[in-house]
Amino acid sequence: MSTVDKAMTVLRQFSLERLEIGLNELARMTGEDKAVIRRILVSLMKSGFVEQNPENQRYFLGSGFLALARLREATVPMVRATQIVSAWLCQKTNETVHVSIAGQAGMSTVAYNLPQRGNVINLRPADRYPFHSSSSGLAYLSFCTPETQERLLELPRERLTRFTITDADELRALCATMRAAGYACTRNTVEVGVASVAMPFFLGSADPSGTIAIAVPDLNLTPEHEHFLVESLRVGVGRLETALVGERYEAPASVPTPN
Repeated sequence: MSTVDKAMTVLRQFSLERLEIGLNELARMTGEDKAVIRRILVSLMKSGFVEQNPENQRYFLGSGFLALARLREATVPMVRATQIVSAWLCQKTNETVHVSIAGQAGMSTVAYNLPQRGNVINLRPADRYPFHSSSSGLAYLSFCTPETQERLLELPRERLTRFTITDADELRALCATMRAAGYACTRNTVEVGVASVAMPFFLGSADPSGTIAIAVPDLNLTPEHEHFLVESLRVGVGRLETALVGERYEAPASVPTPN
């Protein structure tokens, strides 16, 4: 593993649940020697990507990321648009909504909203959602190019619940069904008791630029409610694509248009 890979592994240990991490803990979490982790941290601190709390000597993400985040937002002003659409969908459906983009190992949340009521699906925005089991991941997997799909199907596939599909051929068949339907729908595949519907959005590339998903308690996803959520998603996707590129994405003739 290269030094850059090791540094990225260290950075991925930070989350909303672990805002500060000590040296020994980082070594244990990454499986690396403590001296190696110390050298990586020193290098990251020089660049401002990691800082150290002088009171407890624990490490946290530094301000160096802020400049990169501003550059990313200036290049593709996606965050603001996704927040607006996410909030609108949440208000319209009264369900949990999250917008995600694809990373190397899964979908990462860029915007989310929780409805102001009880019995909702909570969301941990720092989590990554697997391509093979989450509705957001399967929506991406179903609508990406065959080359991208095959590359993603080479990733390790963990069986998160007894309902999770991990066989590659079964996943290909499932993706074909979801692509024909125009959206992905999952039940209990990431967490028992959670159902979700998701749809991709496109910003001009062959692969989806991301997905919008709505998560609900499994018992609440009746056929009528699923239809309502899918129709709401379709409007939300159209709003996001129009906000970012000025027009609604039109699927090519070889790709089934969402119903």
